[in-house]
Amino acid sequence: MSNPEWLADAICFVERPAIASDMIAGVERRWEALKGGRSFPSRQDIDPFLFQPWLPYISIVELKDEPFRVFYRLVGTEVARFGQEDFSYKWLSETGWEPELKAANLEIYRRLRERRVPQFGLSRIEWEGQSDRVFEWGVFPLSNDGEAVSHCLSVDDFRSIAPRQSPLG
Repeated sequence: MSNPEWLADAICFVERPAIASDMIAGVERRWEALKGGRSFPSRQDIDPFLFQPWLPYISIVELKDEPFRVFYRLVGTEVARFGQEDFSYKWLSETGWEPELKAANLEIYRRLRERRVPQFGLSRIEWEGQSDRVFEWGVFPLSNDGEAVSHCLSVDDFRSIAPRQSPLG
């Protein structure tokens, strides 16, 4: 087996069996149930109540064409904390991330749109002075018209790196 390809030394695509996260599996089961015989659920099918156990780790992302761009519609509270920035209602290009990291994230969404199937991977980060911490993620396509991937549901499971903070502070 060859070594995985890391983009910007931060993001690596993997096959679904390599993902051990029960959170990602739970989101995947809900996404599958919402398909209802279609290739993908629609953005309107994503009811926060159905994803309540995982909401702090979920983002809803809109994909735009010409040029291909990524807009973060909603970013979970734990995703914002972990990313050290709430990038809800921001274009990927407007985030405070390094250019290489922006390009690597753009590649996640480009592959999702082109391949039209969920994408899974690992992200390597530095957290609280510890380098090479790795977490799992999954992105699931959504479509407004049943054909083109217009949005996605993203879940980042970094609980082992940064346990959830209490909502009471």
